[in-house]
Amino acid sequence: MYREKVGLFLDSIADSGDEQYADAMKDLIESAAEYIKKVAVHESEKSVARLSMEGDKYGEYIQQLDGNRRTAHNKLISDVRVVNRLCKLYGISLMFEGDENNRIEIADFAQQIINEYFNTRKR
Repeated sequence: MYREKVGLFLDSIADSGDEQYADAMKDLIESAAEYIKKVAVHESEKSVARLSMEGDKYGEYIQQLDGNRRTAHNKLISDVRVVNRLCKLYGISLMFEGDENNRIEIADFAQQIINEYFNTRKR
């Protein structure tokens, strides 16, 4: 589903001669992957830090991890909004069809798109 939407998006960009907008899709895919990576790292490092750190040091470390994750999530949200605006401009279906103000829906979207790319890769 998402691969087809990406293809349609890129075809629309190519047909319009606005190739500079193709990077918006690349940015979206990369920010989705980066966000998923940050979530996985955050969860694993939090577990390990619980064993090796105490008190304020642990709290500060968790705040740093939370900040990194939030920054990646904000980038993802921004990229979703840019691509969706371009989809509207070109009259094609939205890449993300959920609520652009719902952080959880966008996080779930990131997981879905990355899963699709992973599951449909050439082996």
